[in-house]
Amino acid sequence: MNIQQLRYLVAAADLGSVSAAARQLGVSQPVVSRALHGLEREYRLTLFQQTGRCLSLTDAGHSVVVRARRALQACDEVERTARRIALGAELSVVATPTNSNLLSPIVTSFAKQHPTTALHLRRAASMEEVAGMVVAGNAELGFGDLSEVLDDAKVVTRPIWSAEIVIVSPLGTDLPSPVRIDELAAIRLVLPAAGTKRRRMIEDEFASGQRPQAALATDERAAWITSAQQGIGSFFSYRTVANELEGVEFRSFSPPKRIDVGFFSRPESISDEGLEMLRLAAECPMPKGCRSADVRAKVDR
Repeated sequence: MNIQQLRYLVAAADLGSVSAAARQLGVSQPVVSRALHGLEREYRLTLFQQTGRCLSLTDAGHSVVVRARRALQACDEVERTARRIALGAELSVVATPTNSNLLSPIVTSFAKQHPTTALHLRRAASMEEVAGMVVAGNAELGFGDLSEVLDDAKVVTRPIWSAEIVIVSPLGTDLPSPVRIDELAAIRLVLPAAGTKRRRMIEDEFASGQRPQAALATDERAAWITSAQQGIGSFFSYRTVANELEGVEFRSFSPPKRIDVGFFSRPESISDEGLEMLRLAAECPMPKGCRSADVRAKVDR
């Protein structure tokens, strides 16, 4: 048994797929498969069973994964401590491009006050990928829409702001302002990829029997903006982001729609640098369209 086998084991258990674990860890599928089979042969255990198209843990596999997770957390803490002693302070934060707009003033404040800390900013295509990088230990802090990670027992969330959501549309779109969610059924939308958690959350906003009309399905933020600018369709965004866009128009919702944004991390203790970023986030001026996360607007459905 080695540490890498444990990382492959935990990733496969979390994602329910050898191929998904390989993608997250940046290796080939055969590498992960060989490592897991080797672990099973070494200890004469069956760790996984096939359930439909997904892998599920056996009772033995569940017991091993619980302890493997603890071992990896301990190893990661040793690695962080050794790196901090050898290289000095560092902090790794991951966000999607859209959420990076909200994160930017916090990062600027941190960099100014802690110029000797090595700050690593990473990008992910979706909040699911952000959460995966945090859980895997590839980033200490994730930042973004907390509604997409609230049901993940592997992370602890720390809300910062409640951000207003608006609908960004091509110029001249025939919609009232403010607009009700059900009125969006009459226009074409640019939506996240089918099957993603974000896509399901948007579809759930519509009344029973209604379905959003997808003009385009993609997780690429640049494609959302271009689509609205070229008249292809409308998309959901933060008000603070929409304020900066050209060649489009945006509308608030009636009733107003808001989501909590902030940081999340693994349950174990956060580094001093991580705690300092959280402190500075609480002191940072709120972006336009945001307010304190402890006051939430409720959306009627």
